[in-house]
Amino acid sequence: MLVIATANNVDDRALVILRKIDGVEIVENSPQSVLITEDAVSPVRISLVEADEIDDRVRAEQSEGELLVINAVLDDAAAARLEDANASYIDVTGRRWLRSWARTARATEAKVGGKRRLYAASVRLAQLLADHPQVPWTERGLAKRGQTTQTTAHRLLGRLEADGLLVREGRGPRTQRWVRNPIEVRAWLARQARPGKVARLGCFIEDPERPRKAVGRALALTGAVGAAEIGMPVMTRAVTPTMRVSVRPEELEDVPEALGGFRTDQGANLILVADPDRLAFVDAITRPSRWPLAPPSRIMLDLYLETRGEAAVDVFLDLWGRKEVSLE
Repeated sequence: MLVIATANNVDDRALVILRKIDGVEIVENSPQSVLITEDAVSPVRISLVEADEIDDRVRAEQSEGELLVINAVLDDAAAARLEDANASYIDVTGRRWLRSWARTARATEAKVGGKRRLYAASVRLAQLLADHPQVPWTERGLAKRGQTTQTTAHRLLGRLEADGLLVREGRGPRTQRWVRNPIEVRAWLARQARPGKVARLGCFIEDPERPRKAVGRALALTGAVGAAEIGMPVMTRAVTPTMRVSVRPEELEDVPEALGGFRTDQGANLILVADPDRLAFVDAITRPSRWPLAPPSRIMLDLYLETRGEAAVDVFLDLWGRKEVSLE
């Protein structure tokens, strides 16, 4: 159930739409417009958006306290663009999304640009290429470093070479390939390996910067806080740290207690993301007496899971094009 208290300055057309939506309770004539969910009560500005205004709202910087009431039926593509822009919305059918929610999983994510999205094993390999553009890679060497099969490496390298992103030298098993242009490969990775639906939860622990070790589980800092740690800050305000954990989604609930904390949807000081495919742990950056950092490529991709993800990734790519990151 979503409860919206509306002030007298809300557009009457928006009210007509909201009144008709199942699962939304409207409390009118409130002193201030307020959005009430199971997790929070927060002030909100309600804006009516017509179908031909959606693209303009996607391009505009989104206000954190704004709810777009869409006077149209959103298709998957339009909804995805709004979510990418971190725009909270509700349309005439009741389709809704708030910027505090995980992005909606869609069947259309199975393909990008007419090509199948990368499987996890290929993502690990592509991350290595993006993080180490100066290294000449053989299929065998890349597969071993990325903990996958040589067949997977062969397919990924062939695809990138066909797209003109790799330089090739030699023939046969000793053939070496390396990145032609690091900026282009990293931008390609951002497009092709954007995270889909992930299992995550908020928790509170005593020291989120140095949580206790959880036996049998690896953790790696990622996202905006990880970006700041490697000298590429993408946010101008404090954000909740995100850590990937080497567990299956159904095991994630047990991790907060193992870290000496507890799960909470309010007041969380750490976000945990299940990483059964170990996307953050192949080539993680180790730090004495501190938790490892995910590699820069993974940090970049995990920005999509956080506030203003699209914009944060753009900033990260720009910074990464100007400086290299020490992976020692």
